Amino acid sequence: MPVIVNSEAIHPFLPSLGTSLAIERAKAEKQDIRPLEIAIINLMADKQTTERQLALWLGNTMLQVKITFATTDGYVRDVHAGRETKNTPAEHIRKFYSGWSEIKDRKFDGLIVTGVNALKERVSDETIWPEVQDILEWSQTHVLSSLFLCWAAKAALKHFHDVESYKGRQKLFGLFEHRIVSDRTGILFGFPDTFPVPVSRWKSPRREDILKHDAIEIVADSDEAGPNILAESMAGSPTAPSCPHRLYILNHPEYDTETLGVEYGRDVARDPSWPLPRHYFPGNDPAQAPRNTWRHTAHIYTNWIKALYEVTPYDIDAIPRPAWDGK
Repeated sequence: MPVIVNSEAIHPFLPSLGTSLAIERAKAEKQDIRPLEIAIINLMADKQTTERQLALWLGNTMLQVKITFATTDGYVRDVHAGRETKNTPAEHIRKFYSGWSEIKDRKFDGLIVTGVNALKERVSDETIWPEVQDILEWSQTHVLSSLFLCWAAKAALKHFHDVESYKGRQKLFGLFEHRIVSDRTGILFGFPDTFPVPVSRWKSPRREDILKHDAIEIVADSDEAGPNILAESMAGSPTAPSCPHRLYILNHPEYDTETLGVEYGRDVARDPSWPLPRHYFPGNDPAQAPRNTWRHTAHIYTNWIKALYEVTPYDIDAIPRPAWDGK
């Protein structure tokens, strides 16, 4: 929650205007508050683990957050038709998930679209691509701020900017050091200049292709893993509170301590020559328990929630116009 400054003048250390960290008293006294509506389009096979990892951090503020879980219409339709599900119980899908068409007439403050186990050469080659394109296009008129994870980040870069991602000869897999390059939206508030984050993906966009688009800001970069956090600012008043219009996260701040190890165990069971995740096991010894040195980086999700709270209109039907642009 922002601090309240008891003055209409701009305080030299806690500016009362132009930042989400503080607001002036008169505005605070008139502020209407309601729960934030967040839609999570969960494309992951193991949906329950992803739900827990994200909800843990989305709920780590004083704000009320209402989460709606959804996935593609095709997946929900198949589950209701009796499809066997390997990683998530079908009953869980039937109880807690909507197909996207069931929620597409609603407005949401925020949208999260997760990754998916996609192995085709191009994002647009995946069977799921047409359905995801419909969701991405819908987000422009029904969502204020969108956060795209892993494969979904690559899909959104392709859809909105025609930035292609290219499949490597080997999966980019491990714990990689990142550095803050630029952070106009303040989404990495409280982060150190360098920080490790888990990465697990086959395809990556190229830095030179991203740099061709002025609207896309490279927030965090990695010498080994490439650009990993990208943001687009909201257009409008230069004094508007900071909140990304779109946030692209190609790494996995939300991963549990053992997530990379579980993934490695699954892969090496299929292929005994599968390489270790880089910089993850102490001494590169999979018999040694990994140490979680990245847990704090999941605060990017709580930072997003706080920033979103500052700009979303009280009347949710006003979306996609932010509160500061409502006049």
